[in-house]
Amino acid sequence: MSKKILTVISQNNFTEYECILFFKESFNLKIDSSVPLSETAIQMFLDGYDDQKTSHIKKILESKKVDFCLQDQSNQKFKALLCDMDATVIQNETLDDLVKITGAKTNVDQTSKLAMEGKIDLITTLKTRVDLLKGHSKSLIDKVLEGIKFNSGGDILVKTLNNMGYITSLITGGFKPISSYVGDKLGFQNIISNEFEFDNNNCFTGNYIPITGEKNSKFKYMERLSSEKNIPFSDMVAIGDGSNDLEMLKHAGLGIGYHAHDIIKNNIENQIIFNDLTSVLYFLGIKKQDFAK
Repeated sequence: MSKKILTVISQNNFTEYECILFFKESFNLKIDSSVPLSETAIQMFLDGYDDQKTSHIKKILESKKVDFCLQDQSNQKFKALLCDMDATVIQNETLDDLVKITGAKTNVDQTSKLAMEGKIDLITTLKTRVDLLKGHSKSLIDKVLEGIKFNSGGDILVKTLNNMGYITSLITGGFKPISSYVGDKLGFQNIISNEFEFDNNNCFTGNYIPITGEKNSKFKYMERLSSEKNIPFSDMVAIGDGSNDLEMLKHAGLGIGYHAHDIIKNNIENQIIFNDLTSVLYFLGIKKQDFAK
C-alpha cells in the first residue's frame, strides 16, 4: 500500500463530484483530497493505494478514452523537461521525409517503424537512410521544413515550463537544422540532435555527426545534464514514443509515452494516448489557468 497521485484527463467535461464518486465506486479508492485542474482534468491524492489495481484502472479508463498518470506523492519537484521530436512534438518523421523527397526506392516508413519498435538496430538503419541522401542538395531540407506539422499543445507545454524555471531540452535522433527550426519555434532552451555533413557544393555527404556516438545517446545526454546542472534523474520529466527514448523514460522521475509504439506502452506506465501535449502539464499538477498564453 502506498500514497499516490492519480491524474485523469478526459476528452469530455466532468465535475469533481462525479469523478470522485466514479473512482470510489468503481475501484474502491481512498481519496484524501482532490484538485480540479480544468473542466476535463483532475488530480486525486490517494492513501493506501494497492498497485494491483492499476491494470484494471488502465483497462477501464482506456475503454472510456481517458488518459491517466500515477505518481508517488513523494516526488513532485521537477526541474527539467527532456522531449523527443519526431512523432512527439511534431507529427513528422523528418529523416524519412527527406529520403522520400529524393525518390529513393525503399520503404523507409516500414524501416523506421521497426527501428522505433526496437525490432531492428536503430543506428544501422539511421546510417542507411542518411546514405540515401548522398549527393542530393541541402535545399531538400527546406521542403521538409515546409511540411512540418506541430502536435497540439507543444508550444504551451514548453512556454509554461520555461516560465516556471524548468530546463527544457529537445533531445532527438533527428538532425540539425531541422531540429533547430522545431526547437526554436517551440521555445526549447537546449536542442540536442545529430547533424548532417555537407560538402563544398552544399550537398549531403552521406555522413553525419551523431549526438554522442554511443548507444542510448538520449540517456547519455540525460546523464550529462544531471551532472552539469546537479539535477537528479528523479527531478526530470521525459517524453517520447520510440525505442531510442526507452532508457530516458525509464530513468526519469516521470517518464511519459506520447502516442507511443508498443515497446514504450509495454515498459512505461504513464501514457498520453487520447489527448494532446498539454496533458504533461496536468500530470505535473498545473492548472489550465496557469498555462502560458
